[in-house]
Amino acid sequence: MDYRLYNTLNEIRSTGKDEERIRKELYALWRECFGDTKSYTDFYFNWKIKDNRVLTVYKQDCLSAMLHLNPYIVMVAGKPEPLNYIVGVATRRQDRRQGLMKMLLETSLNQMYEEHMPFTYLMPAAEAIYLPFGFRIVYEQEPWKQQLLEAVKKGNQEGSYPKHWPKDIKVIALKSGDEEKIAGLTAFTGEHLMKNYDIYTERSPYYYKRLIHEMESAKGEVLLCCLRNEIIGYVSYMTEGGFGIAECIYKPEEKRSFMDAVSRRIGDRNLNGNVNHANPAIMARIVDWRSFIKSVTAKEEVVLNIKIEDSVIHENNGVYRLQFTRFGCQAIITQTQPELAADIADLTRLFFGTLTEKEVTSLIVQGGGNEIIINKMKKINFYKKLFINDVV
Repeated sequence: MDYRLYNTLNEIRSTGKDEERIRKELYALWRECFGDTKSYTDFYFNWKIKDNRVLTVYKQDCLSAMLHLNPYIVMVAGKPEPLNYIVGVATRRQDRRQGLMKMLLETSLNQMYEEHMPFTYLMPAAEAIYLPFGFRIVYEQEPWKQQLLEAVKKGNQEGSYPKHWPKDIKVIALKSGDEEKIAGLTAFTGEHLMKNYDIYTERSPYYYKRLIHEMESAKGEVLLCCLRNEIIGYVSYMTEGGFGIAECIYKPEEKRSFMDAVSRRIGDRNLNGNVNHANPAIMARIVDWRSFIKSVTAKEEVVLNIKIEDSVIHENNGVYRLQFTRFGCQAIITQTQPELAADIADLTRLFFGTLTEKEVTSLIVQGGGNEIIINKMKKINFYKKLFINDVV
């Protein structure tokens, strides 16, 4: 097989290819595989690619496949973790079914392990593609589009100005130069997410400036909703190729007023147009098991012996004695008989809180004592509250 993998763009440059040619090759493969508009692709290559790491596979002098690792700071149990969001996994049509995606995914996962990254995540085009590599769905967006449509329907029934809707509510389309408003939005979302979620992407003014450009590149907006000059929520949405919401955050007690105001600002035409009612999902995978587990806490001290199997990152394999406390977890390799046995996919679902009690029971090693182990599991603080809505 005449394929060669490059771990970074610098490795490609070392072969004599100039910056502009590499960029054009990546750009062309992106457009070929994802069908994004020129405007949206330009946004990505102007704003994102400068910060990320791109793994590529070339066949002789032609780009055959690529995988992008976009860096984000993700808050995990109140602590910032630098994580990679996997995007742009693409293979040229004539090079498909050659194992190139497998090569890129396994290489990137092992690189992230060497960097002690706790986990990685992606938004799949098709869930089945990533299942063999240990990824599992851990988060699905709320049905914000349906909620906005329902608000429109209720508003039409009640008239153009519902009685419950305060007259001093405003919806503003943010621009990247609105420094004061962006600072207010950053503070609002930061406080809301910290109070309500175990895992979420950290926000900053730069994060929102980039988001504004991203939404604008897809004929959308970032809308700020204020009541008596106090922020009660925001929404980011796109209309290119069909209406879609990237994210929606609001004060629960102001939900009705927020949904009414935002739906009227967006307009019936957009909301009732080509709407994809499927809620986007996030798949995650534990990468460095020891780095991941050290932040997991418990309501009281719990000791659990677990056997782990990872077919991609072999360093994760082994039997571990896990000692959970209110402050974290210590993981030590042991020769003790395991109480649970799980592959990395089930382990990901377990600690992200998506395994049912019946599924947990199926992981218990024979003779382990189901009731005792289930009671132990109930004391562990799994990561059940996630909020990850990044598009690229």
